[in-house]
Amino acid sequence: MQMGLDFIQENQYIIAPSEGDIVVEAELFEKLEEKISTLLSNYAALKEEKRMLAEENARLQQEREGLKGRIDSILSRLEGV
Repeated sequence: MQMGLDFIQENQYIIAPSEGDIVVEAELFEKLEEKISTLLSNYAALKEEKRMLAEENARLQQEREGLKGRIDSILSRLEGV
């Protein structure tokens, strides 16, 4: 029999988290924060490494072109001998 009031069944109440649950959640957030911090540090390091490798690659390509020019010059002089 309903009395005109909307009663919530016992299993439908919102249960407040216990102190232990809050501590566990805080620890999980701390671990997540550490992982994100590590990820960002690794990203920055990889970005810097990529920049340095691109510079080195450009330098090596330039050096290679210079050596090719010198070899071509030497071969031309040898053909003239």
